[in-house]
This record gives sequence, C-alpha cells and structure tokens, in this order.
Amino acid sequence: MFLRPQCLSCGLALFAFSLVGGCAPDLGTPDYSSQVGLREQVNPFPPVPPDPFQPGDERLSVGYFYEGGSSVEILINTVTTDYFVFAIDVDDPVATRSFDEGTSTDRAEGLISYEVKLNGSPFWAGGIIWFEPIDLSNWTTMFVSFKSSDPSFANFEITLQWGEGEEPAGVALDPTKYGYTNDGEWHFLEIPLQDAIDLGWDPRTVRSPFIFSAPGGEAGDVLLIDNLYFTKD
Repeated sequence: MFLRPQCLSCGLALFAFSLVGGCAPDLGTPDYSSQVGLREQVNPFPPVPPDPFQPGDERLSVGYFYEGGSSVEILINTVTTDYFVFAIDVDDPVATRSFDEGTSTDRAEGLISYEVKLNGSPFWAGGIIWFEPIDLSNWTTMFVSFKSSDPSFANFEITLQWGEGEEPAGVALDPTKYGYTNDGEWHFLEIPLQDAIDLGWDPRTVRSPFIFSAPGGEAGDVLLIDNLYFTKD
C-alpha cells in the first residue's frame, strides 16, 4: 500500500523548571490528598532508555522520534527528506490532517515523546518520507517504542516503502508481532528488517523507513511514539 503525504507539521515544546529554597519552622507533614489530580506531575529528568547509545555503537537516526546519540544521522531537510501528517483531502491538507500531533513529557528517552491524537478521521497516517532513494542495506534492525491504552491503537501498521518511481511500493509490519501491547505501558520493539525484505522490501532503494497508520479510530485517543533508530548486526 502506498501512502501519499500531504501535510508537514512538526513542533517541540520546551519547558523550564525553577526551584526556590528558604528557611521556615517545621510545620509537620502536609496533607495534599485533596489536591490529587489537580495538575500533572512532570518528572524533569529523562528516563534511562532501554538501549542507551554508547560511543562506538553503529546507530542510525532518521531525524525524528529520537533525541539520543547516533553514529549516522539522516536529517529532515524538507527538500529530499521530510516528515508528514497525511491528509484526507489533497485540496485542503491543513484542515483535513488525519490526526492532531503534539509532544508529551511521558517518554522512553530524551525529554519528549511524539503524540498522535486522533480527530475522528476515517484513517490516520504519518511518517518519514524520502523523495530520493536511500540505501539502508547495511542496517539490519529497527528499534522503536510505543505506548497507548486507548482502543483505537490496539492494532495499527508500520509501513516501509521502497522504489525509484514517483509512487513507491510498501510493505506493512504488525507491531504486536514484536511485543507491542495496548496496555498503557511503554514497549520497546526490536524489528528485524529481514522481515520486511521477506515481504519484498528493497533496502537499497528506501523511500520511507517508518510510516504508522490504521483505519478509523475514536477522536481523542492517543498514541505515544519515541526512541526510533536503526542498528547493524
């Protein structure tokens, strides 16, 4: 299945924290039970990622969904490489984006994760698109983390595209085959690219290393994506 991108949108939220100290008499242990749920408790310190980058590692970053170290990076330049939210109507791509995007401090690595929030569209899709083929034949494994407990994300697809023509071909992989469960916990997926090759994907002419999509879904349901990179055996 070929998915045609229609709309680019990317944003990062930066948060600043300050601590104020002082001296006061001991007033005992305060009771904050009545305030539970009044505001989100944000941990300003990043988590330890499942597989932290070490100097000397062979690791490819594709310029999105990842803040860690890498030995090779394919940057998003909006000319030959881009990130897109796919649209329902090609004539009005901004107003008909297939989902709303954002960031979250609930993350698997770094400071933020990427948030997909459904808006009730008949399908949703987004991903990294390369307008000129890139050879990934030396890379063997994709790693990516997902988190959701919303019913719309019990099943979705990861698509990889290849080809030299205007409309590349694609193969779809099922995240649940690699350990994803719709249970509200972070799941760190290790996906052998040989599985895509076995379905016909040609890593010598890659046009997309990562597209995520599914039909339908309930408005307001949220999926978090983080920690996307590729390694060699």
